[in-house]
Amino acid sequence: MTRKPRILVVGDAMLDTYIYGIVSRVSPEAPIPIVCPTWKEDRPGGAANVAYNVASLEAKATALFPLAADEQATRLKEKLRKTGVNVEGVCLDTKQHTINKVRLVGNGQQIARIDMYDHYELNDALEDNILARFQKVLPEQDVVVLSDYNKGVCTARICLEVIRLSRGAGKPVIVDPKGTAWEKYRGAFVITPNMKELNLFGGKSVPNDDAAIESAYRGLCRELGVRHLLLTRSERGMSLLDEETILHIPTQAREVNDVSGAGDTVVAALAVKLAENPADIEAAVRFSNAAAGVAVGKPGTAAVTMTEVLAWMPGTSRSEGPRVYSDRDMDALGAKLRQWRRSGETIVTTNGCFDVLHVGHLRVLQEAKRQGDRLVVAINADSAVRRLKGPERPVNGEQERAAMLLSLRMVDAVVIFDPKEMPDILTEEERAKLTPQALAAAAEAPMALMRFIHSDVHVKGGDYKPADVPEAMFAKRLTLVPFAEGHSTTNILERMKGQRK
Repeated sequence: MTRKPRILVVGDAMLDTYIYGIVSRVSPEAPIPIVCPTWKEDRPGGAANVAYNVASLEAKATALFPLAADEQATRLKEKLRKTGVNVEGVCLDTKQHTINKVRLVGNGQQIARIDMYDHYELNDALEDNILARFQKVLPEQDVVVLSDYNKGVCTARICLEVIRLSRGAGKPVIVDPKGTAWEKYRGAFVITPNMKELNLFGGKSVPNDDAAIESAYRGLCRELGVRHLLLTRSERGMSLLDEETILHIPTQAREVNDVSGAGDTVVAALAVKLAENPADIEAAVRFSNAAAGVAVGKPGTAAVTMTEVLAWMPGTSRSEGPRVYSDRDMDALGAKLRQWRRSGETIVTTNGCFDVLHVGHLRVLQEAKRQGDRLVVAINADSAVRRLKGPERPVNGEQERAAMLLSLRMVDAVVIFDPKEMPDILTEEERAKLTPQALAAAAEAPMALMRFIHSDVHVKGGDYKPADVPEAMFAKRLTLVPFAEGHSTTNILERMKGQRK
């Protein structure tokens, strides 16, 4: 397939919100920690996370689900839109409340979760609206995903009609099931329960064992009227069962950080590979198994990339070298920082646009690496560069700039940041420590990121005074490295303009 796979995701969408903060004391009112929030992060959840992963795997994702006409829906749609998910099919209904799971994290530990609403109520008119939109966009799709979180969207009518219409159009349907009413999935191409869900449906206590699974569920596809059963088995990998096939695929060995959202990743990866070749279900399953291995290595609900999955496929190297992180990868970055610290390594940070690499940049990076063991380079996202440098910048996009930096042996990680996406809330005491110049600069500085990393040394290149580097307040020590005389991106671009004249 030369064009991108096209995946339509229908189901229960929700917004996962993480509020990160610092815990320094216990409340006098009750034996509970007091959390001072520093920054907040939104992530797509449920069916929205499936669409998010599809887009992250370099496919075209179209989202079709109901949301409320509220602030949470606006935030969720914007998050999806930024990653390339088509949200034009999302139905906004004033009678609904967007499901929002709010997690409070203090000092890196989840303390509490607040579920703001937990169900969608679909009436006949809303079902009609969803199905009408489905029929309109179906011809453009390669694969359809039904992501059922048992939150009210995947009614019997919705599921049966989606499957009937898709089969009539020759489009395979992947179902991620919940509950026990599986009759509504009849006619699906593949159903992807985990071990707990399958035993709940079957009313059995089948152990997570190859032979036991084969004995108990060998004929389930015929009973359900589905082509394939893909059973996800946690640390035991996956099993594919159908009328002709029994295939057990072991998981790829990896440290497990969090299984949250791993099922969404499996479904997304399966859909992308089936869109490329619907006849090769085995290849799609092996690809989704590798994707699951990557997903569980990331804390929280997190998207995986095509590069990460291909690198994790059998036969490829397992060594995890330098990588690029973004605002949606903070948990993964945190895990890497903890790993380095457990090894007794010192962490150095530096930041900047790094638009056109020059000798001044190299001097700063070399000096930064000499300050410690691990160097994390924070680069301004394209949107942040435009605010700082004007509409004609950056010359090189954020991914190109990150790739160039990662090619340098002194760099251990690159983080792409936009302060507008990672706002930091300074305490009055912290604000009082900053000069007026530093306080003004803080709006575009990596304040939340530096608070999160809390590096041993922060290195800043350029003609700065220590008091005018606001993000340095979150490092143990600041080192300033003046740029080499005459070497700057602005000077280079000006010389290029002069040569063109």
